[in-house]
Amino acid sequence: MTAGRPGPVRSDLQVVLPAWITARLLVAAAWLVVRLAGPGGGGVPRPVERGLMAWDGDWYQSLLVHGYDGVSVEGVRFFPGFVLVGRLADAILPGGPGVALVSLANVSALVAAVLLHRLVLLETGNRAVARRAVWALSLFPPAFVLVWAYGEGLFLALAIGVLLCARREQWWTVALLALSAGLVRPTGALLAVPVLAAAWRPGVGSVRLPGRIAAVVAGPVGVGIFVWWASVHFDEAFIPMNVQRSLRGDPVNPVRRLVDGVRELFGGEALGDGLHIVAVAGLLVLLVVLFRNWPARYGAFAAACLLVALAADNLNSLERYALNGVPFVLAVATLASRRRLGPAVMAFSAVGMPLLAAMAWWGSYVP
Repeated sequence: MTAGRPGPVRSDLQVVLPAWITARLLVAAAWLVVRLAGPGGGGVPRPVERGLMAWDGDWYQSLLVHGYDGVSVEGVRFFPGFVLVGRLADAILPGGPGVALVSLANVSALVAAVLLHRLVLLETGNRAVARRAVWALSLFPPAFVLVWAYGEGLFLALAIGVLLCARREQWWTVALLALSAGLVRPTGALLAVPVLAAAWRPGVGSVRLPGRIAAVVAGPVGVGIFVWWASVHFDEAFIPMNVQRSLRGDPVNPVRRLVDGVRELFGGEALGDGLHIVAVAGLLVLLVVLFRNWPARYGAFAAACLLVALAADNLNSLERYALNGVPFVLAVATLASRRRLGPAVMAFSAVGMPLLAAMAWWGSYVP
């Protein structure tokens, strides 16, 4: 399959579009259910009032319109890549900043699914597995944010592009995509893990070595560029990390945090952080499946994303952070390929995604 030719792209879209459209219909149904349920207790507005701009979407829109100096300092925790591309979309599309950001998020999710389809075909040559991977990504429970004005869709498109080009050993393209991913989400720094695993080869000639080195360091460099700029601009070293730490707590031992979470399942936090531990248990199962069935670089990247998410005292949004470790969906596709598990796996996703979306719009879940 050769990228860029009309035929293959149409073939990808024939597989991707049904899953992409289904995901958006499920999210729309979740919004309708919450909307019909009425306002919260005491007349307190629910995030459902903001629609696809709820939660972080409002932050991104404010940053697009006013910049970092026009919002509270808390806004510096949002990396600029999604905002910058959103400004370009806003200059092209009618409808204003909100329309631009939502359109960018949804088109990016479509591109991510196309690239994932190509990656799985390249790795396995199995069209059925590639199709299941696309559905797994589209219906992964936290993937409702790919419909909202969130930066995850753009990040996933870039991250999957990194994995695909690393598989093809197109190292300078990997470097460009990884650098861009690091400007969209801090998780871009973790792309060094799978790229290093793909790039490291004994006896690589000096002619090809610079491209491999650039590919490995590009993600961390992208993150470092914004952290450096923000530190100088606001005259506070590492201010994006400091702001994030004030919201999620100081870094903790991930293993200890996991143990504490298990205890919370049977205490007062059973409906809070305790429920995130149930998600972690599922993600750990997926990690095992991933390491057993796919090249180790994919499992290493997913594991790194999960470890970073667990290294916070506050586990809010953990499921969305796990989505950044996109190889998790490869494990879902593997499980869905098994005759006895396939229907249950996809049914769970098809129910879980709109349920999480409804909880987020209701205000009982932080996406």
